Amino acid sequence: MSDVAATNGATERSAPEREARDLRDAAAGALALRLPARWLEEHAVLPLYEDNGVVIVAADGALPPLVDDALQRALGVPVRAVPVHAADIRAALVGAPRGHGATTHDDPLRGEAAESLDDLRALASREPVVQVVNAMLGEAVRAGASDIHIETVAAGLRVRLRLDGVLHDAQQLGRGFQAAVISRLKVLAGLDIAERRLPQDGRARVRIGDRELDIRVSTLPALHGESLVLRLLDGGTAGDPSEARTLTALGFANDVYAQLTRMLARSSGLVLVTGPTGSGKTTTLYAALAERSTSRVKVVTVEDPVEYRLDGVVQLPVNVKAGFGFPNALRAILRHDPDVILVGEMRDAETAEIAVQAALTGHLVLSTLHTTDATGALARLSDMGVPPYLLAATLHGVLAQRLVRTNCEACSQWRPPTSEERALLGAHAGAIAQVRAGEGCTPCAGTGFRGRAAIAELLVFDEGMRAQFVAGASLAAMRASVRARGIPSLRDDGWRLVGAGRTTVNEVARVVSEDDVS
Repeated sequence: MSDVAATNGATERSAPEREARDLRDAAAGALALRLPARWLEEHAVLPLYEDNGVVIVAADGALPPLVDDALQRALGVPVRAVPVHAADIRAALVGAPRGHGATTHDDPLRGEAAESLDDLRALASREPVVQVVNAMLGEAVRAGASDIHIETVAAGLRVRLRLDGVLHDAQQLGRGFQAAVISRLKVLAGLDIAERRLPQDGRARVRIGDRELDIRVSTLPALHGESLVLRLLDGGTAGDPSEARTLTALGFANDVYAQLTRMLARSSGLVLVTGPTGSGKTTTLYAALAERSTSRVKVVTVEDPVEYRLDGVVQLPVNVKAGFGFPNALRAILRHDPDVILVGEMRDAETAEIAVQAALTGHLVLSTLHTTDATGALARLSDMGVPPYLLAATLHGVLAQRLVRTNCEACSQWRPPTSEERALLGAHAGAIAQVRAGEGCTPCAGTGFRGRAAIAELLVFDEGMRAQFVAGASLAAMRASVRARGIPSLRDDGWRLVGAGRTTVNEVARVVSEDDVS
C-alpha cells in the first residue's frame, strides 16, 4: 500500500495495520464528517489532515477536476492528493464509526451531495418516476420527435418535443417531479447526479416497447435548476431523413442524386456537405458511407460525437480532454490504410489542411462545413488557410442542403396559391398553378406536416470553376458563375417540392431565407 500520513501530520512510512487504523481514524474525523460518506465512497477519496492551510486527501490517482472542486468548496481550503488504493479508502469508510451533526449549516456540498447520492438516487428508482420517464420517451418515439427539451421553470418542468425541426409543448410536470425526473435521466446517461453547477454530456440506451433507443443527453445549469436536452438518435417517423440511411430515401432531385453518386464512386478527393445545425448533413454523410461501405473498402470516421453506429465502419469519437481532437484523430487514421474517411466537421485550419492533404494522397474524404450555400464553402476553406491550388486539385463538389417539413398525407388538400404565395414564388409562380397544404389532424399532431425531405444545391467543381477560383475570383463572381451554369439554388429546389405537393411555399421560405438566396 502507498505511504499515507497519519492524522497528526507525521510522514514516516507506517506498517499496514497502522495505515489501516489511520485511515479509519481519518474516516471518522472532523474533516471527513464534513462530506457525505456515500459521496466519499463513490469517488474513493478521504480527507486525512490539514497541513499549513492545505488538506491532504487520500485518493487512488489524480483528483478529477469536479471532485477537486467539490472538496475545496466543502473544506474551504486547497487540497493535495496522496496515493492510496481505492479499496483501502472504501474499506476505511465502511468500517469507521461516523457521527452525525458535525456538519455546519453553511456547508454547501453536504446538502447537495447528500440529497443527490442518497435521496435522489432512491427517487430516481421509484416506480412512479420510472413510469413518467418511460412515458415521456414513449410519447416522443410515437410522435417521431428528434429531441426532447426538459426545461426547469418556476412551476416545475416544461417538456417540449422537436417534431420535424419545430418545437411543440408536450407536458408540464410539477416541482415534485423536477429533481426525480432529472436524476433519473442523469442516472440512465451515466452522469454525476450530484453535479448541478456545470454542463454534462452522456449517452443512454433504453428499451421502449420493442425497440432499442439510443439517447444523447446534455445538461445545462439554468436559473431555476438544470435543463436537459435528449437527442433521440434512433427516433423519427418513417419518412424522416433523420432515420433514412440511403441516398435514394433522402428525396434529392434526380440529377443531384446522379452527380453525387458519381462523386462518391471516386477513389480520392474531397466532397463537402454544408448547412446550419439541424439541416441533415450528418444523415447525408452516413447515407453516402452506406453507398461506399463494402467488404473491399476500409471506411473510418472521426466524429464529435458518434451519432449512429454503422456496421462495417470504424468510428472514432473525439475526446478533446484526452488530447484526441480532429487533427490527432486524422493523423492516426491515415496510418490505418483507409479508403474512405469521414471527418465529422472541419472546425479549424489544421483539420482542414490534413483533410485536404489526405484527399490529395489517394483517399476519398467526406466532411461538413457550416456555410449557407455551396459556393460559401470555398470562401470558408480559403479563410481557414487552405491554398486555392490545393482545394482546386482535390475538391469534387459541395452539397448545400436544408430539411423542409413535408405535408401530412392524411389532411393535405390541393388549392390555388394565394397572392402572398405567388409573390414568394416569384418567377416560378407561372409554373405552379396548384399548391398543397395540410389543415392539421391527429396523425400530424395538428401541424399539417409529417416527416421531412431534403432540398439541395450541388456545386460540381468542374475545370471552369477551378480556373476561376485559383485566379482569385470574388465570392459574388463565383455565385454568378454557378447560376450561369443553371445550377438550381436551395430555394429553386424547394419550389420543386412545392410543385410536387410535398411541402408548402411558406415552409420553403421559412427554411431558406433571403440571405441564403442572395
